[in-house]
Amino acid sequence: MNGHHGVSTNIRALRISGALILIYFVFEIAIALSTGSLALLADAGHELSTFLAIGVTLIAMQLATRRPTAQKTFGLLRVEILAALFNGVLLLAMAGFIIVRGIERLQNPMEVPSLPMFIMAVGGIGLEIAALFIMYKGQKESLNIRGSFWHVMNAFLGSIAVIIAATFISLWEIYVADAWAGILFAVILTWAAYGIVKDSFMILVDATPREIDLVQVERELLAIPSVVSAHHFHARTIAGHIKTFTGHLVVKDLGDAESVLRKAKQILDEKYKFSLSTIQIENEGLAEADARELEYRESDGGYTAS
Repeated sequence: MNGHHGVSTNIRALRISGALILIYFVFEIAIALSTGSLALLADAGHELSTFLAIGVTLIAMQLATRRPTAQKTFGLLRVEILAALFNGVLLLAMAGFIIVRGIERLQNPMEVPSLPMFIMAVGGIGLEIAALFIMYKGQKESLNIRGSFWHVMNAFLGSIAVIIAATFISLWEIYVADAWAGILFAVILTWAAYGIVKDSFMILVDATPREIDLVQVERELLAIPSVVSAHHFHARTIAGHIKTFTGHLVVKDLGDAESVLRKAKQILDEKYKFSLSTIQIENEGLAEADARELEYRESDGGYTAS
């Protein structure tokens, strides 16, 4: 029930945030086109991408609630990770577009009115702070929501950049400040997008969760009495905080299997917080042969791919 309540709360938060962003986008794109401000246009474009990103996130969250089937034993949980990857790539594309336009504008500066820029940016900051506040808790729990959260965060930073540019234009008539504000915004955008794309990619290729030290896990499992060796260790993230672990433990006597399994599960589930851990117990004479393309080898005190 708590999990269902959390999903419902996150969906409601995303819907409210999406509505706020869409309202602001309509006003900002109108002002950007009428004034010719690149900083405003860049920010408006990002507001649109943010709205689309929130929409993709919502669709993914709805699909992820579908129950597992015999054909999809994890349900559609990974759809959320695909949505996060999409959002990250969208951020990178947006940043590239802004940088190209910014360089062109630096070569051919144009006068833009500062007052409309300033007013729109101040209004945007208010809406973006509200959206960030609404989404803050959910982005800690879901990479998918984090993608949308960073879209809003970068829109917030973009609004600050627009205010700075408007100030330079108003006080000193430095019109290239508009282009520089857009480029600076794009650089920050690239940094955030890289993190989201990287995290999404690592989950999709079943990389070990970065908070899990597989070598330390091995040491603790090998320290269990009767365990003589271990192999086939795999840890991965399915989605969000759902982590799984599989591994084989070789014991001296299969009579100790129940005790070994109980202690191993305690380490994996209680200390490392795996949502699902699967341990196969083998004795020395019946240890399963290693699948070398899927196995890790201990070398110099740590794991290295075979």
